[in-house]
Amino acid sequence: MSELTPFIGGGIVTRESRHAFRSISRNRASTEVRIARVDGSTDVAVTKLDGLTMATGSAMQQIVRIARVQRELEQLAPEASVRLNFLADDHLLGCSELLADLRREMRRN
Repeated sequence: MSELTPFIGGGIVTRESRHAFRSISRNRASTEVRIARVDGSTDVAVTKLDGLTMATGSAMQQIVRIARVQRELEQLAPEASVRLNFLADDHLLGCSELLADLRREMRRN
């Protein structure tokens, strides 16, 4: 934006001109504050998305890791497959709960 400067030529600056200049200046300052708020809100949202994405990716990796171990153990002891499946499902639920807690915490902040 270009800067406005009051006319200080050879003539007299009227009261209305000064009032208009102050009004325009206040409006520009208000606009800059609003833009700064939007920028700040955007930064917070992007940071939250990055954190949630990182946590979700980590949870997914851990679930795959547990699934591999479960498969290996089921080959060694097929009779334990129901119990291993229970533990794997419990792990999945724990990861899901932690991600839900993280989302709730992010909404509060």
